[in-house]
Amino acid sequence: MIVYRKAVISDFDAIHRLNYETFVEEIPQHPPNSERRLIDRFHEENTYWIGEMNGEVVAMCALRGKRPFSLEQKGVSIPEGEWLEIRLLAVTKPYRRNRTFAGLMRAVIEDATERHIDGIVISGTTREQLLYHRFGFLPFADPIGSEEARYVPMMLTRDAFYESKSATTLRPKSLLAGPVECSERVRARLSKQPRPHRSKETGRLLEAVQQKLSERVKLPNIYTLLGSGTVANDAVAPRLEGHGVILNAGEFGERLIEHARRVDRSFDVIRVDQDGKWDVSQLDRIAPDWVWTVHCETSLGILIDLGPLHSWNGVIAIDAISTVGTFDYDYSFADYVTFSSGKALRNAPGLAFVAMKERAEALRDVPRYLDLSLYKPIAFTQSEPLLAAMAVSLDELTDEEVASHEEKMVALINSLHENGLCIEVSPAQSSGIITIPVPCGQSSMELGRQLSYQGYLVQYESDYLKRANVIQVSTMGWTTPRMMRDVGSYIAQWIQQKTATSKSDGSLIHENLDVPRDEPFVRGASN
Repeated sequence: MIVYRKAVISDFDAIHRLNYETFVEEIPQHPPNSERRLIDRFHEENTYWIGEMNGEVVAMCALRGKRPFSLEQKGVSIPEGEWLEIRLLAVTKPYRRNRTFAGLMRAVIEDATERHIDGIVISGTTREQLLYHRFGFLPFADPIGSEEARYVPMMLTRDAFYESKSATTLRPKSLLAGPVECSERVRARLSKQPRPHRSKETGRLLEAVQQKLSERVKLPNIYTLLGSGTVANDAVAPRLEGHGVILNAGEFGERLIEHARRVDRSFDVIRVDQDGKWDVSQLDRIAPDWVWTVHCETSLGILIDLGPLHSWNGVIAIDAISTVGTFDYDYSFADYVTFSSGKALRNAPGLAFVAMKERAEALRDVPRYLDLSLYKPIAFTQSEPLLAAMAVSLDELTDEEVASHEEKMVALINSLHENGLCIEVSPAQSSGIITIPVPCGQSSMELGRQLSYQGYLVQYESDYLKRANVIQVSTMGWTTPRMMRDVGSYIAQWIQQKTATSKSDGSLIHENLDVPRDEPFVRGASN
């Protein structure tokens, strides 16, 4: 795999040589020299991004923020705004294809975004105008330069890049647990003008959605709020009366503890191990009135064993936000089950659901919005487009789609192992999300960014993931076994490259990855 990163001092010689090959030998902008090295006149001011393959620099470009830009020094007026200039865009011949260019541009655009810059300007060779246009570049001045090396001043914003023809074709594949990739039908329905939420049509729509959700979780009463799974849990917390127990395996168990504390609930905590098991004898010892637990501890990607609760005589509340839709499960033994419209239900975020065994009784000491007894079925302003999109996504959520999550997770784990990364997998591994530890001395943030440059969006930016130095890959959206095999290969390759030593040369298996056919890309930007 090509690894994209900011260059360091040890890369400079390779950069100068690729600069020479491109802008002396191929595009005659500078006279030849015996050293076959071309050091840029702005070298000390440049930030270089490179693409590296097996230790060789195969792609590069330079970013420069100091004004005047080289374009301005040639008499070109730059559009108003905060810009970076990209220069010295060069790729070695074997790697001149859209995928290489896309990876480099993703890295550069993200760098510009982190600097709070409007976008980038570039001198794009006239020979590659079609390529630049396909990636969202727009001309803003007349061509400059000699006939042998003629360039067009062009600009690129982040939005233009990600909405461009080629970037859309090569757009990152979402392997996030939320927000997940929505289908075209769902996106089309979300874009329509909202209907009145008090209309009969919206009421019938909500009832149809709630009926389908009731059939999926096996509980008769569904309440629909605007918000996230957090809102759904906020609505459940004040309904847990007496002394309780919270099962806690990690980050999301801790969040349930915080929910309970905020409404002054009395409870004990039972720890859950990394295989989803917990000491059932403690339940008999404590004799609580209620038990609250997540089904999937998302931070670890494991399922908590709910088996002992099936026959337990007490109130049971389950946060099933990361499980509903990833596999079929009968929650009819539970009193409360919470989940949301995103994740495996594959709608946009924004709807929170509370499924209940009995109808909700009125609560006078909670905010009106959290009193579920008022929802008959619509209590307050509701989003008709979200409901309509929910109906579409539930139509698309066939039994085959639900069952496919296990196949996709197996494909990912097998790919990691086949490519030399032997991670330990819990018997309680979720089919919807897996947590992959990054070896000590390496950075999960770096791996997550690198995967985004390669075109795969995974979870790595949450604080709890940073602290644990892990990334997460999810099957919850419109993903395929092929995507899972390919991202597993990328992850294994990157970690092996980083851990290669004199005893391990980091040899990698390079596969024909799941990307659209690349078109040739010939030359880069002016220097």
